[in-house]
Amino acid sequence: MKALVYLGPRRMELQDAPEPAPAPGEVVIRSRASAICGSDLHGFREASPRRIPPLIMGHETVGDVVAVGAGVDPARTGERVVLKPILACGECARCLEGRINLCASGRLVGRDLTGGFAELFSVPASAAVPIAEDVPNDLAALIEPVANAVHVTGRSIREGDDVLVIGAGPIGVLMVRGAVLAGARRAFSGDKVAARLKFAEGQGATPLDVDDPAADIAARTDGAGVDVVIDAAGFESTWALALQAVRAGGRIEAVGLGASKGTVDFFAIAGKEVQITGSFAWTGADFGRAVQLIEAGRIDPEGWFTHMPLAEGQRAFEELVDGTDRFKVVLEP
Repeated sequence: MKALVYLGPRRMELQDAPEPAPAPGEVVIRSRASAICGSDLHGFREASPRRIPPLIMGHETVGDVVAVGAGVDPARTGERVVLKPILACGECARCLEGRINLCASGRLVGRDLTGGFAELFSVPASAAVPIAEDVPNDLAALIEPVANAVHVTGRSIREGDDVLVIGAGPIGVLMVRGAVLAGARRAFSGDKVAARLKFAEGQGATPLDVDDPAADIAARTDGAGVDVVIDAAGFESTWALALQAVRAGGRIEAVGLGASKGTVDFFAIAGKEVQITGSFAWTGADFGRAVQLIEAGRIDPEGWFTHMPLAEGQRAFEELVDGTDRFKVVLEP
């Protein structure tokens, strides 16, 4: 079979790989489509201790079960599924709380083991979640990032809130949609790339001035600030904007990891009594809710997708890292 193999910073190569055989409790999935995630791009752009080459990445994947291992219902063969890529132990304290994203020994498909940028890959049967046949492949591949948005907006947004989402990449735009579905009164979107704000606007956002979003948000809220800021970018400058834009007693969700560290205004945090919550991935309940939203047609990503063959994976990654013309790229075997 063919697989797109990450060989190190800015190096991908289509290679021959052995076909997987399902171990007991596993299924083999034939990939129909696998979208490129921002975390994949981080691994491609620079050496990452969490993505060790050679590695087959890809965790936003839809496909078909083509083989099952011992202990798995043979009737699952032929089932259309989406990948639920967090593999948690189910026994640690965090798992028992339902927070599988914080499992002490958790693994991620496409990071710790072979992922969806391959024609075939094997996973535990529990990681293959059925999806309706009428959901297009590219939309089905959005379920995992939608789960990230559900995780944040489901806990942070209250009916009638004013919300600012910083960053209008795919995750940021899905955060906008999640905020609208959670009952936000207004969902503002800030980004340096005007074209991306159009995608956010399509999901219900009010775009902010590209050159001075802080002044724009102050004007639109009569200087009070917003109830919730979701930072889907994660740079020192966006942390600063979040602390400027949030109201006294407001809430900030830290989602993006554009930079690994930076300075913050401690006086603003203390003086405003801001509640800051980090966000990592999603829980099982969040993922289930994302499947429901996608199947119900509550997410409409018109104009988002660029479809490219797996063989052009190197070019796809380069174009996403070096430019802004592509929004969401889906690789197909």
